[in-house]
Amino acid sequence: MRYILTVDQSTSGTKALLIDEAGCIVASRAAEHRQLYPRPGWVEHDPEEIYANVRQLIRQVMERLGIGWDRIAALTITNQRETAVVWDRQTGSPVYPAIVWQCRRT
Repeated sequence: MRYILTVDQSTSGTKALLIDEAGCIVASRAAEHRQLYPRPGWVEHDPEEIYANVRQLIRQVMERLGIGWDRIAALTITNQRETAVVWDRQTGSPVYPAIVWQCRRT
């Protein structure tokens, strides 16, 4: 059997799901991430924390079923869209925390 791996990155957390060939959710995990408010009206997220959560949750749902990457037919990702983060091309590290869609700066 092959599966669809789904990652849903929302404002408050991350969800990872495995969906089987019948369209049923067979494994799911979720984790919240911190909301940062460095100044009034500002909202930020730590992109490294989000990335670590994504990796951990994917690993957990795959281990729950005991499957490897060869059983993943597709990966779907949904995110907040208006939240912005800039990455350094050379290092791959974030230049600054993610500026969330709720922030007055956006």
